[in-house]
Amino acid sequence: MLPTVRDVLALPVLRRGVPEVVGGRGHLDRAVRWVHVSESSDPTGLLEGGELLLTTGLPLVGEPAKVRTYLDILAEHDVSGLVVELGTHLAEAPRYLAEFADDAGLAVVTLSKAIRFVEVTQEVHQRIVAERYAEVEFARTTHEVFTSLNIARASSTDIVTQASQLVGQPLVLEDLNRRVLAFCAAGRPTAPLLAQWAERSRRQEADPAAEEWASVEVGLGPERWARLLLPEPVRDRARVTMVLERAAQSLHLHRMIQQERDALVGQAHGGLLDDLRTGRITDDSEAQARAEALGLTRGALYVPIVVRARWEATRDVLGRGERDRGLLSAVRRAITTAGHTAIVSLPREGTVTAVFSCAKAESALAAVCDNLRHQGIGPGVTEEWVAGTARPSGTLVHAAHGLDEAGHVAEAGLGLGESRRLLRSTDVRLRGLLTLLRDDHRAQAFAERELGALLDHDARSHGALLTLLRTYLDTGGSKARTAELTGLSRPTLYSRLETIERILGVSLDTPESRTSLHVALMIMEG
Repeated sequence: MLPTVRDVLALPVLRRGVPEVVGGRGHLDRAVRWVHVSESSDPTGLLEGGELLLTTGLPLVGEPAKVRTYLDILAEHDVSGLVVELGTHLAEAPRYLAEFADDAGLAVVTLSKAIRFVEVTQEVHQRIVAERYAEVEFARTTHEVFTSLNIARASSTDIVTQASQLVGQPLVLEDLNRRVLAFCAAGRPTAPLLAQWAERSRRQEADPAAEEWASVEVGLGPERWARLLLPEPVRDRARVTMVLERAAQSLHLHRMIQQERDALVGQAHGGLLDDLRTGRITDDSEAQARAEALGLTRGALYVPIVVRARWEATRDVLGRGERDRGLLSAVRRAITTAGHTAIVSLPREGTVTAVFSCAKAESALAAVCDNLRHQGIGPGVTEEWVAGTARPSGTLVHAAHGLDEAGHVAEAGLGLGESRRLLRSTDVRLRGLLTLLRDDHRAQAFAERELGALLDHDARSHGALLTLLRTYLDTGGSKARTAELTGLSRPTLYSRLETIERILGVSLDTPESRTSLHVALMIMEG
């Protein structure tokens, strides 16, 4: 960091001159890029901006208008400050000098004792050169650190930690929903750093001046996916900005590499599962060899599982892809955290299929689903998901054949509103089948043929014969139980059941007739 005018005035060589700030006191923190000695009243050709100008006062001799013009020229050329040694040309500072300096926005300092200007230029220039060398060295170190991280394909946490160590301050990586993805407290207590993080982050973005944080976006344009923040006043903004920008680049590169790797691994896993499901691989030894090459360890049992999630409708293709990748990662993580290995793929939107190895199927499935409930299924999505499974098998080929059944169970369960549950075929049965067929026009036509006449009758007469029929069918055709549940007398119940038979043109006494009507009701009720 370059020295400021205030820093230069604090040097022993300047202090020997007994410096006094006569004007422009609010500009003492301007950086000094160079020190220049000049007695010219118009040093325009010598200035590039950022200079601290030293003079014995000759340009300040003369009419006030000349002095004002001189100070305005310095201000226009972005001079950092003016130091005037009294005694040679001026016995004391003109009384109007303070006013002119304030008006020009220029720090003006007088020295009541003579000093050697050459000592000032030598010491300040040494400091500037040393500082610039330190900046170059810091930039080189920063480049080497992040280059090494990129080559090593370091994790997000490692990247954030290294960046935090470089700036010596805490850093936090948050996603677009203000959830903390990685952080380094830099020796501070973690609790205060992350307390009410989402609220503090939103306040800071809404009013950056309120909280003197530094932040950079991670990702480019519409692919922005995170922010890297330094949640406290910045010590050296130039260095912090350099480090945060390099860290953001490394984080985005890590993400792209990880996505590419996941895509390649996912294709390999999906290809193996497709080969197993479609019968292209029938030899279990071949299946096992290919699965082991992809990381699946041998187990006493292999368990098929399909996780279906219900997404909110969106036209954002990138957003949908992000949700599916989050679901895929969540299922992988849930299985890995439970201590198992798996072949996992994403065959279509909102669906993940997997076969994992274990010793005991029930406890393994319970652990995987518990992990999914606790960790969630991805950033920015609902928690509506269902896991379907089928019978475990001692061979990988047979277990993979169960994926179709598991997928049917998961889809049926999601349609039935069985959110965040593990289901088997015995849990969905006929209702699950009908849930899958509820949008089929043939099923809808069947339900209308069975019950349409009764629905029309109830609509015209404001009756409740359909409700009575539902109760009767739910009791398995027990008239006594139906009378008890509805509170109707036997004669009234019999009369109304006869009316239903007449309207529908069917008998309620045969099991097949009751089954057809019950199925039609289930289709209509979805």
